[in-house]
Amino acid sequence: MKTIYLLRHAKSDWADPSIHDFDRPLNKRGLSNAPAMGKLLKAKGMIPALVITSTAMRAKTTAELVTAEIGIKPQKLVYEKELYLASAQEIFLLIKRYTS
Repeated sequence: MKTIYLLRHAKSDWADPSIHDFDRPLNKRGLSNAPAMGKLLKAKGMIPALVITSTAMRAKTTAELVTAEIGIKPQKLVYEKELYLASAQEIFLLIKRYTS
């Protein structure tokens, strides 16, 4: 049986309202919380074989910071633009594509 972990992006920066939602970066708290979450996941033995992330800036950055702390190799990190604003069904189909 496979286990799926879902992780939301860390806190994003809303300081500049002119930045498009897709391009919004993490704020200072998000930049420190994402690696902390990676450490926690590693300590709990929650180490995924593959990480699929949206290409939205805050999601990408969160995934990269978390996986760096866990020790996941960069080639195990997959970027999928279609995850941005995806429905539950679209997410399920994407997961199925990578795990079948």
